[in-house]
Amino acid sequence: MHPSARLMELLDRLGAQIGHHYAVLDDIQAKLSENREKGGGYLCSYPVFQGIYRMVERMMERGGQSVYLMLCTVVDSKGNPMKECAMLDELSERLEEAICSSVRHSDAINKYGKGQYLILLLNTTRENCRVLQKRINYHFIVGRQRTGIQYYVNSVVCTPDKGKLIVDKGK
Repeated sequence: MHPSARLMELLDRLGAQIGHHYAVLDDIQAKLSENREKGGGYLCSYPVFQGIYRMVERMMERGGQSVYLMLCTVVDSKGNPMKECAMLDELSERLEEAICSSVRHSDAINKYGKGQYLILLLNTTRENCRVLQKRINYHFIVGRQRTGIQYYVNSVVCTPDKGKLIVDKGK
């Protein structure tokens, strides 16, 4: 179940109404900084992930970074996406652990739905995306497990002259 456009609008308005008391920049920065208790990537909600994605799109206009968006989907032994079954919750949890232990601290992760995760990979190459897929599989697949993960990877490219976003779709 995805949040409605109305709910997302209300969340944005709520966030805009949050006021803060007077503070000095050092105190504000200390509150903004993350307290890293666990390693791995930045696991966040969809609205936060969407905000990060949009900010990265804007930053690409200047920086020329290489950015990839990866979708990981739990599949059955025939390669079909698993939608509803008793094992899906456990497999989804294992996939989250596999992803979090395989990505860099700078990568953002979102549990998009049951058995699906989005990963935003910054400053990497398509070859490194394939290396990441192998690492995730290594952490996810146990013994003679019949389920697996299907990966879709899109390169996000921004042309600096027009600030226009082009999505290069690949597998």
